[in-house]
Amino acid sequence: MVNEKTISLVIPCKNEEAILPEVLQKIPDYIDEVLVIDNGSTDNSGDVAQRSGAKVFFEPRKLNGVGYGFAHMRGLKEAVGDYVFAMDADDTYPIQSIRKIVEYMEEYNIDVVSCSRLPLKNRRAISFTRRCGIYILNLEVFFLYGRLIRDILTGMWGVRRDSIDRLSLKMGDWNLSPEIKISAFMHKDIRFREYPIRHFIREHEPSKQAIWRTGFVHLFYILKRRFTTDSYLGGWFYKRFVNQDWICPKKTDRKRRFFI
Repeated sequence: MVNEKTISLVIPCKNEEAILPEVLQKIPDYIDEVLVIDNGSTDNSGDVAQRSGAKVFFEPRKLNGVGYGFAHMRGLKEAVGDYVFAMDADDTYPIQSIRKIVEYMEEYNIDVVSCSRLPLKNRRAISFTRRCGIYILNLEVFFLYGRLIRDILTGMWGVRRDSIDRLSLKMGDWNLSPEIKISAFMHKDIRFREYPIRHFIREHEPSKQAIWRTGFVHLFYILKRRFTTDSYLGGWFYKRFVNQDWICPKKTDRKRRFFI
């Protein structure tokens, strides 16, 4: 608990048996609830998490073989804290910074905080290829949305419980990562900020992402979203001529939208 507010931590997980004990041991005692969301592990990740005292939920849903977003959405649904934080299970994010981030959110009345890894203090923490990809996507967001953002793909962020439903998260794959930041800054009733954090070298097994494929998936998602969900004219055109089943945002959703 921080400032009399309860804190939940959501950790999506797939085949992280080797690293989970180390990650869970580092969780500070002011975290009131730890939820590990097992997204189809074939090892003993769930059992390891349970033995470490975490609440474990199994989320089988996947989109094109990836369930990263579904795992997060399940965690957000099950969490009961006043603040809910999400963090990848790869031991590269600073768990101990959560207290300072909550205090920052309290002081400035922030609803959603994205924990920016960039600029890096240790360039070895993220490969040159990945950094280039992040910068390209950051530029895409700037040109399409007019919003300067340092790290559109960070896997650590926090949200006030009463803002979760406003985000209207839908992306079950890796695209949940850019979705949550764009959904936050495009909502009229959500105060969004970035907060700088340290990022550490991934010491254990390599990332499960196919980085080139995932990068292009992100690029296309942001482009498509800008001219459908976040555009009055584009959304109308998409629903009228491309996908009549697509659900257009309503005025009551309080979402910012461009005309074109």
